[in-house]
Amino acid sequence: MQKKIIVLALAAAFSAPVFAADTTVYGVVDATIANIAASGTKSDMSVHSGGLAGSRLGVKSSEDLGDGLKASIVLEYSLDTVTGAALSTARQTYVSVDGGFGKVAVGYLQTTGYDFSRFDPTAGSLITPLGNITGKTGFLIGNSASLKRLPRAIGYTTPDMGGFTVAANYSTAAETTTDLGVADASTEAKATAYMVSANYVAGSLAAAVVYANKTDNVAAAATTGAAKITETALGASFDLGMAKLFATYQINKDDSIASGDSDKVMSVSASAPFGASSVVLSYAKGTMTAQGTDKDVSGYTVAYLNSLSKTTTFYAAYSAMSQGSATRTYSVASNVIGGDADLALGTGSSMVAVGLNKKF
Repeated sequence: MQKKIIVLALAAAFSAPVFAADTTVYGVVDATIANIAASGTKSDMSVHSGGLAGSRLGVKSSEDLGDGLKASIVLEYSLDTVTGAALSTARQTYVSVDGGFGKVAVGYLQTTGYDFSRFDPTAGSLITPLGNITGKTGFLIGNSASLKRLPRAIGYTTPDMGGFTVAANYSTAAETTTDLGVADASTEAKATAYMVSANYVAGSLAAAVVYANKTDNVAAAATTGAAKITETALGASFDLGMAKLFATYQINKDDSIASGDSDKVMSVSASAPFGASSVVLSYAKGTMTAQGTDKDVSGYTVAYLNSLSKTTTFYAAYSAMSQGSATRTYSVASNVIGGDADLALGTGSSMVAVGLNKKF
């Protein structure tokens, strides 16, 4: 109840005329019923939040400052629609300035690596095979990957230059520590991360390349064994009218791997609309060379979406994951059972889900 009062107070405050700003309260409420099964474990039916898209509540406000400048804020928080743990985690909280020079944002940012997920039509859902892979073993780029958001971050996006834009993000302390108070002669104490992307949109075609770099501090490197991880991602989509096609390719390099091997993941997807409905197909495969022998993984999803209104979508989906004989790391539903000792090595998991997604 107290949280509800806080949200309403914030909304009322930002809507007050004294701010002379354009303010919007928005959100997504999404809940799904899923039956999940895997080799070596009992199958079970459960209810989850965010089957098609993460549930959230946000406030955004902007104000024209004159001379072509605009100041904006975004305060957006995750909602768990099935346990009551509302406003549990920030998704993005920042202040920004836009002008002829582009956009500069400072705060807790959704990165250009998060934006790369536009090339996965199932991104941000429980039914994404690509997210099940990139969210589990050190990948940096994507909606489920470790650098989808950055704390203590600075972001810059260029103006649109004939369909071409460049975006960059830098975290001054990705592991929520800094060098403040550390002796001048000491080894670097903080972890940093940055990424840069080049994006192009022309008619039916969209494409992007993203590079990311995460350098751990001394303490983190001693625990994880990883001093630096780098990743490059390529993505593209093309709208044929009768269907929209998507493809991604990512290569992840951990410099603590003595062999110099890297992990790679690719995906291909399609979305075909018909009337108020659409069918989505998605396939992803990870070649996990750096993880060791027989640790590859693949998965696919078939989903049906029906727009009951402009803001309400019913969906039903089948999703499955399979993995190499030497791993139990991956499973469906954001790896809800991935890595569990009861999950048999080299086997698979599947999920049947139905749900409702409501935007406001």
